[in-house]
Amino acid sequence: MFRKLIELIRKEMLILLRERQTIPVLFIMPVALIFFLSLALQGAYQDKLTGRQVLLIIENAAHTPKANLLESKLSVNKMIQRVDRPRDMDNDRIFEDGRAQTLVIIPKGFDEGKKPVELYFNPAMDFGYKIAVRSLITSLTVEVVMGIDNLENVVANFIIEKTKPNKMIPGPLQHTVPAYAIFAMFFIAIPMSIGFLREKNDGTLQRLFTYPIGSNLVILGKLIPYYLINLIQFALMFIVGIYIMPLFIKFPFSLGAHPWHLIPITLVVAAASTGFGLLVAALARAPEQSSALAATGIILMAVSGGIMVPHVIMPFAMKKLAMISPMFWAHQAYLDVFVRDANFSMILPKLTILTIFSLICLYIAGRKVKWM
Repeated sequence: MFRKLIELIRKEMLILLRERQTIPVLFIMPVALIFFLSLALQGAYQDKLTGRQVLLIIENAAHTPKANLLESKLSVNKMIQRVDRPRDMDNDRIFEDGRAQTLVIIPKGFDEGKKPVELYFNPAMDFGYKIAVRSLITSLTVEVVMGIDNLENVVANFIIEKTKPNKMIPGPLQHTVPAYAIFAMFFIAIPMSIGFLREKNDGTLQRLFTYPIGSNLVILGKLIPYYLINLIQFALMFIVGIYIMPLFIKFPFSLGAHPWHLIPITLVVAAASTGFGLLVAALARAPEQSSALAATGIILMAVSGGIMVPHVIMPFAMKKLAMISPMFWAHQAYLDVFVRDANFSMILPKLTILTIFSLICLYIAGRKVKWM
């Protein structure tokens, strides 16, 4: 029996290798998605994790002692990146082109208290970010006007920050590497279901059953190669995230405190994705139909499950809706390892849900598929 299974697996691998377009898509596509989307999301995650420097134009019309001191404090602040005002550009054009987010004008009469500092913000600026920048400029202005060296030292006895370390918001690589590894693993449902249906429709499966082998062995011989490809896909994405992407992006890819938990997670996610592929093969009647059905299902699961849109920035209603997607549970299990340093007892419920999903897919497929 074991020898027969090996031969069935070998046959399936040879068929896969003949599909010259399939294998590159399964491996190159997720690498490309990780590369470009990590770069695209870097700015958004920088705002959430480290804080982005505000691009600030300072115009000092007074050139008096207090005005010069305020200009100096603004210029050297670590949260501010001073930029020069482009020539022949009004405020609207500056903001539209993204040359700056804020314009500060220190008018004549500032030292005497006759005129206040003028602030102009990009109208498209995030409201919370705008409040933070305004508060920063206000505190620096108060230091100058009141003659205080450092306002933070003055209020240190009244305000103490006790922020916990971030264990909720993943970095760009911590999001994209597991997200698009999962996406690629489920994407295998397309070639898997197409291959199943082609062999069913052209009579290959019927000819296999003329030999002394059971239907369960035939199905297992078809599932194992795709399951192994899933494992290879994740290993490749893992290598790309650890060794290649940090060369292009400033955020490191942290493995968390329990990296060995990745093994059971990946084994279960691979089972869920191959189970989904078998379900698509069972529900479709033609290869073209299976391709459309699998692609639609995968994209819907990815969009709703926090793969394409990070779950952390979703509104409350969408966060609840995401829980119907198996990709959500898979992604959260990986984030438990990479971000939350979770014990296996916290990951186990997510793996249980994925296992139930896989068993349901296999059960429905077993009831629906008519191999003869």
